[in-house]
Amino acid sequence: MGRYAGACHLLFVVVCATCAKAEDYTVLDIQKVPLTGDASQAVVRVTVPDQVTEISCDVLVAGAGMGGIGASLALSSRGHTVCLTEETDWVGGQATSGGVSALDENRFLEFAGATRTYARFRAGIRDWYRKNTKLTPAAAAWENLNPGDCYVSPLCFEPKAGVTVLEDMLRKPGVNLYLRTSIFAIQRRGAAIESALAWQFDQRRVIRFRVRFVLDATEMGDLLPLAKIPYVVGSEPKSETGEPDAPAVANPSCVQSFTYPFVIEHAEGPSPRAAKPDGYDKILQRQGFSLRVNYPEEFGWKGWVQYRMFGDDPPVPNNMSPGPFFSWRRLLNARNFEIGVPHDIALMNWPRQDYGVESPLDREPAELAGILQRAKQTSAAFLYWLQNDLPRDGKSGKGYPELALRPDEMGSVDGMSKYPYIRESRRMLARGRVAEQDIVDEFQKGPRARWFADSIGTGFYMVDIHPCGANEHGRMRMPKPFQIPMSAMMPLDALNFLPAGKNLGVTHLTNGAFRLHPVEWNIGESAGAIAGLWLERGTEPVVADVQRVLAQQGVPMVWFDDMGADHPAFAAIQLAALRGIYPMQSADLHASPDAPVTRAEAAVAIAAYFGKGLNAEEAVKFVTQKGWMATDHRNWFHEDLPFYWTDWREDELPAHLPALTFHRSGPVRRWELATRLAAN
Repeated sequence: MGRYAGACHLLFVVVCATCAKAEDYTVLDIQKVPLTGDASQAVVRVTVPDQVTEISCDVLVAGAGMGGIGASLALSSRGHTVCLTEETDWVGGQATSGGVSALDENRFLEFAGATRTYARFRAGIRDWYRKNTKLTPAAAAWENLNPGDCYVSPLCFEPKAGVTVLEDMLRKPGVNLYLRTSIFAIQRRGAAIESALAWQFDQRRVIRFRVRFVLDATEMGDLLPLAKIPYVVGSEPKSETGEPDAPAVANPSCVQSFTYPFVIEHAEGPSPRAAKPDGYDKILQRQGFSLRVNYPEEFGWKGWVQYRMFGDDPPVPNNMSPGPFFSWRRLLNARNFEIGVPHDIALMNWPRQDYGVESPLDREPAELAGILQRAKQTSAAFLYWLQNDLPRDGKSGKGYPELALRPDEMGSVDGMSKYPYIRESRRMLARGRVAEQDIVDEFQKGPRARWFADSIGTGFYMVDIHPCGANEHGRMRMPKPFQIPMSAMMPLDALNFLPAGKNLGVTHLTNGAFRLHPVEWNIGESAGAIAGLWLERGTEPVVADVQRVLAQQGVPMVWFDDMGADHPAFAAIQLAALRGIYPMQSADLHASPDAPVTRAEAAVAIAAYFGKGLNAEEAVKFVTQKGWMATDHRNWFHEDLPFYWTDWREDELPAHLPALTFHRSGPVRRWELATRLAAN
């Protein structure tokens, strides 16, 4: 049985006496891909026996990364049982087993733009360090503690701390965790997935999950081919997506490069150096290891920038070039700790370290094992280069022998992450798709990206393309804060399956903005809400019902930069904004919940409440003609004056409004307007 399988869950075990005859499969144990030697030793040959242990649950969630955890928590909160599988022995995906514990986030995230559960994950990391380490008084008093004082993110930490926090979050009724478990076959009957076969690496046995719904939160969208769900790999042509930066011809092999991160310590004196990898010179020639990066001037950027190894002055602005390399993704700053952290440690996840020669997608297990091994060797070569060949700051020789590999931080023998950091997944062909022009600021002139009425989440990160090995050049494009449309989550045909990570309906280019920690978590959490409603009602839920559930869960669906998910009126404001009832500014992202509502805003709101999407001028004319609001004796409407509840002629409205529970006199605040009108 899996971990966290409590006494009250609905999960049970039976023995299948009527299963199909034995079949043979090959499964790759990615965590066991060796740095050197025969990569195929990580390939497991599995024979499905005539009798297989069966486990029943409401929802199978494959992959315990950011999306899988968000989905599992959402399902648990609605009383559904979950079988959560994970190939490695760590939960957390890219934040832990994938090695990227320097969270890729937006700069609003400390107070807005995150789901409530993701915010609690971040708070849990900070609490873990406060409870389990001896911080300095200054660090202990730091509200937004960043253990590493890194520059790339407001929160950098050790992967093992993330594992502990996430494991604790998953200790919820109905969540049953199966570590070291990989799905390798799916039984689908028409429009229903009925079961999935999985291999448990450590127990060396096959199990079958009997399920009512399936969510794919794997890092590479592994369940899409198994379930025979149409998907795309690589880059789409411009003729299909209309994206300005898309290639003229589709290229399935053009998948973003991936990386094996590792952690190094900056010791006071020379440390044991890594052995020179076989083929180091060829890897060096291919990768061009350097701390010098070209930010193309033709895009209005700086051009060539030379990073130096050490230093603590922040880059300008914040996480942009130029700046010190080691502290960029520093996980622990020794100056934040009184004892227990003698030296700084930093995460190595650098573009020159990326492996883009071969795509890991749609490969046979033995072939994939070789690709992953070559990617590991690329990271090992980068480590050797840092220790031996990198020109030192000030041109005083080569190499930093004081940099030591810390295998304990990644929990692996070779020091590389347990699972590669996969930037681009298989992507499901969905009913809707988000393209470059939908989110990039060049094409979206307001404060937000394209409006999606079926929004079920938000995100904000650069369109960050780490180029593939197919003649692609990486280009970052700045987006506007964007939404996640429900249509991009829905399979073309109705099926008890949803993507729960970066395998949703986005393009090769927009994947670069959707693959980040908080966005993946949001995608998974929204998938969990959709699946939960689907199971409860026996049919695909409508968008409005999903949005209402998500608002109550604390999932932002409309971008506001001054209101977090714990605001008392969060749900009401989100729902009102989605319906066009809430006053939204054309120049900024502010909700300003305590600001007074103007009479013009009240006219727009009451018109929208009764199904009329009108601008201010149209709304004023409409409501005065209908007698819903009055003008004065000079026939002036006074658009900019504060709105009072008595300004609405409620007896003239086509239907009764929700009961008024706020004060009868004085200006009405925005949160009050939202709370009343979003009540039903």
